Amino acid sequence: SPDVLAARKMALELLLSSHYGDCKAPCTLTCPSNVDIQGYLGLVANGRHQEAVELIRRDNPMPAVIGRVCPRPCEEKCRRRLVDEPLNINGVKRFVADAEAAAGGMPPRTRAPRIGKKVAVVGAGPAGLSAAWYLSEKGVDVTLFESMEKAGGMLRYGIPDYRLPPDVLDRTIAEMLSMGAELRTNVRLGKDVTLESLRADFDAVVLAIGAWRSRALRIPGEDHPAVLSGIEFLRDVNAGKPVTVGARVAIIGGGNTAMDAARCSLRRGASKVTMYYRRTREEMPASDAEI
Repeated sequence: SPDVLAARKMALELLLSSHYGDCKAPCTLTCPSNVDIQGYLGLVANGRHQEAVELIRRDNPMPAVIGRVCPRPCEEKCRRRLVDEPLNINGVKRFVADAEAAAGGMPPRTRAPRIGKKVAVVGAGPAGLSAAWYLSEKGVDVTLFESMEKAGGMLRYGIPDYRLPPDVLDRTIAEMLSMGAELRTNVRLGKDVTLESLRADFDAVVLAIGAWRSRALRIPGEDHPAVLSGIEFLRDVNAGKPVTVGARVAIIGGGNTAMDAARCSLRRGASKVTMYYRRTREEMPASDAEI
């Protein structure tokens, strides 16, 4: 009867509201890019490394880079940790990406037929490069506008080279541009081009300008010349500019940017680096490995 069917439907909805079945693995659900982690781990286990890299690229076009810098939230949700420890998901990603590079790099790809549409992408960091890759894959003509001297965004100017070697980043960017996107560097939005001029010349505009400004502390003295923002400090270090830190350095913050600033300070000659964080060590947002 309709009453029985309605009762059954309600019971089923209640069951499914807390459903923990493997419709999609928790690692994939946690991954910001929703990479098919089960899929590529299975391919690697069967020795099908190139297919694994291509499966990763379906949702994330820079496996060699991400395999080095990702904070690995997937591993926090890996069900294997209920038994012993999580799988080394990100390490496997780096392994297959490096195996591809050792075998000669990404195989040549056939460019999709052009569909007659042009898109301007402002910013050639990870977001802008990814947009260019996937748009080019669909047959769109893409032009990237980058304000810095080189592409890469925070990958190049925010992450120290001991974590992400420049040659790995350069190779990845070359691969992502190989689908036909054009890169124009030293072009700043609002100075060299405007949103209006881009809209007049292109069918669409993607703004991928990133987050380059540090958050101010809003306390007296933070405008002192010896007080540097973490993002600006790392940018100058990675750009090869002369940066003087002195003998003793205080780092305010507990995220991955703070960790990189601390390690770069030591590499720049500081004899002592002290980190200050407002909460407990367990609450620090930096990954355990970085801490």
